[in-house]
Amino acid sequence: MENPPLKKNPHVTEHLANERTLLAWIRTAIAVMTLGVAINRFSLFLMEVHQLAPGSRAANVHAETVGLGLVILGIVLLCGALWHYRYVSQTIESETYLPANRILVLTTLAVVAMGGSALIWLF
Repeated sequence: MENPPLKKNPHVTEHLANERTLLAWIRTAIAVMTLGVAINRFSLFLMEVHQLAPGSRAANVHAETVGLGLVILGIVLLCGALWHYRYVSQTIESETYLPANRILVLTTLAVVAMGGSALIWLF
């Protein structure tokens, strides 16, 4: 008994590109969360170096906040990436896909603002 021929999806390359984009966002989110954990652990190292009492958090409160913020940012990136992947997948199939220019500009401005504030904080 022969299997009926499969219907070829004309949007295969677009869907594969969408999956690669999702995987890139997942890698980025993992890197951001890993950096957050590393910064948080580094703050504990600073406490040991300065021999601060465990209850004293004055020396590393900013590092802990930055570390926690980066982990939360990684989780938000994962959720946003999954939402965007599903949205793009649906619009590819319905042939109504339009580039998300506003989201890209807003994301770029947010990263520039965070980078600028980090630069100011460093100086």
